[in-house]
Amino acid sequence: MGLLHQTRDELARHLDELGVNPANYHLFGAHVDDAFVLDRRPHGWVVFYSERGGEDILGIHSTGSAACADLFAHVTADEHVFFTLVAGPAPSARADAEFDRWLRDRGTTRDELVPRDWKTDDVPWVPGSRWRRYFVRTLTVRELQHRLT
Repeated sequence: MGLLHQTRDELARHLDELGVNPANYHLFGAHVDDAFVLDRRPHGWVVFYSERGGEDILGIHSTGSAACADLFAHVTADEHVFFTLVAGPAPSARADAEFDRWLRDRGTTRDELVPRDWKTDDVPWVPGSRWRRYFVRTLTVRELQHRLT
């Protein structure tokens, strides 16, 4: 599928197939916090980053296909968009337990996951001791969910 010839619906399918978390983009102009957005306006197709109701314009295009290619490039440039938050943020011990429970509920363990399919970090913006978060690759989340059905 050529990225320069995509419609918004084709782009949505492509991003979904790649496992991009849909919380990281919106293809129909909505102001979603911390997301890349595509919008058709009277002066052209606009790609912007939405944060706290504001717009950081990243590009203005004369065609929808060029705007789709631009949004695709921006969205997929950050590895984080391929992950889904599954546990935390919470104090470390609680986040660890939440993550292990999340995995157990899906019939797996940390050791059974491929290391590149999950990650953790400690959030620095919480006063006091740091809080932990766990992320799992969106395609892996789907695969684990599929096992349950």
